[in-house]
Amino acid sequence: MISDDKAMSVNDKKAIECWDESSRMIYGHYDMTIPFKVRPLDLPNNRSVAERRLALLRKKLVADSSRSQRSMEEMIDKGYAVKVPDDELQRSDATVWYLPNHSVTSEHKPDKLRVVFDCAAKFKNVSLNEHVLQGPDLTDKLVGVLMRCRQDSIAIMADIESMFHQFQVTPRDRDVLRFLWWPGGDLCRVPEEYRMTVHLCGGVWSPSCANYALWCTAEDNQAESLPKMSLVVSNGISM
Repeated sequence: MISDDKAMSVNDKKAIECWDESSRMIYGHYDMTIPFKVRPLDLPNNRSVAERRLALLRKKLVADSSRSQRSMEEMIDKGYAVKVPDDELQRSDATVWYLPNHSVTSEHKPDKLRVVFDCAAKFKNVSLNEHVLQGPDLTDKLVGVLMRCRQDSIAIMADIESMFHQFQVTPRDRDVLRFLWWPGGDLCRVPEEYRMTVHLCGGVWSPSCANYALWCTAEDNQAESLPKMSLVVSNGISM
């Protein structure tokens, strides 16, 4: 699937093989697993870390809550995260991990908040990112992108909104992407458990995973591509 000119380590190839075997199209979105180094997972119960970090976040939101709460609620409304059903809160057949979260802004988009999950947060000297393969860097070099823009008559450049969120996480992996949040964004209510249904900002694997899915998109839709056109998307992948 991926071009042979991409130099890859053994672990990079293992991540690609994982996605080659597991990725599938569901309702217009690729469903892709998290490329764990070893299965089954052996993670401690870190809910106390999530509770402590949530208490600190609450203090900040009390002072300035409007935008931060709205960004999280929008993510839930779009289905990127869902409440964990009551009958699955104490699952014995799944490994559970809780992710602290916060909102950040970009200097290029100061008015837009992005929810970031701290996959590097440690509990008992263990973090989620340490258990996952990062995957290869599949972003094309800028020089190559610019050269291909000169090959044909037309070049189109576009941005992908919430890029990581366009690719779903395989259901069996979603319980390691749990987090605590207040229902409806009401800070006076008792926090409840949610889990991500899509890949997220903060995961060490997410950039490679998203770029892999873009390569799949190009391959799967090659027959429908317009002739004499180089398509360059914002992350540097060319098709």
